[in-house]
Amino acid sequence: MNFRWWPIRRAVQVLILALIASPLIGLTIFRGNLAAGELFGINLADPLAFIEATLASHVFVASFFGAALMVTALYFVTGGRTFCGWICPVYLATEMGEKLRRFLGTGERTFSLNGTRWSLALTITTAIVAGIPLFEVVSPINIISRSIMFKTWLPLMLVCAILIIEVFVARRIWCRSLCPAGGFYSLLAKYSPVRVGFVPHLCTHCGECIRVCPVEEVLAPALSDNRPQIESGDCTRCGDCIDICPTKALGVDIWYK
Repeated sequence: MNFRWWPIRRAVQVLILALIASPLIGLTIFRGNLAAGELFGINLADPLAFIEATLASHVFVASFFGAALMVTALYFVTGGRTFCGWICPVYLATEMGEKLRRFLGTGERTFSLNGTRWSLALTITTAIVAGIPLFEVVSPINIISRSIMFKTWLPLMLVCAILIIEVFVARRIWCRSLCPAGGFYSLLAKYSPVRVGFVPHLCTHCGECIRVCPVEEVLAPALSDNRPQIESGDCTRCGDCIDICPTKALGVDIWYK
């Protein structure tokens, strides 16, 4: 029986949603959302939320910094954009949208992966110049969290709009090209020791990995050049390419090569 990453990843994604919703049934193991929360009494904070809040308010909160540093370190040692592929509820929603898009055969257009870094730059600039943590206000990640916590579904129209665009116009446009959080975590992922590894002599060039990869323009050149690892920070470490590879030419590396 072949080991698959996707059932574990899907279980983690569902667990995250359950943790966010847990206060609704009186549980106290998790409080807050993915921007700032408390898990088993440990304060955790999204590093981009900390950066935005600090730059916008000109106030440095040591406990906020410590919570953000802990999360930054965690994601660095687990792959960087593992937040995207394993934790983010928007990524889960867009995965479902991608299944529908493939079924309908629509929305084939793609945009540059550099868009997330430009979006990150705009987010930071807005915090500095206007004193507004813009992404924390309009983030669909936070909208999903708030909708669950407060049982208000109207804000989810933004998430629905993203899915409609992704299904009918441009595939995975939010996660690939627009999300500033993805841009931030791609910087960590670029230098993270956890990467997708490649064993060239096992590859039959069937193309299945490229077909399922959400950022195939990162995967394809690395394979054609016989690189031992996918070094790009845009890789979400979702593991789909590893799961589908029939010869196990792709796997998880936990150190640099």
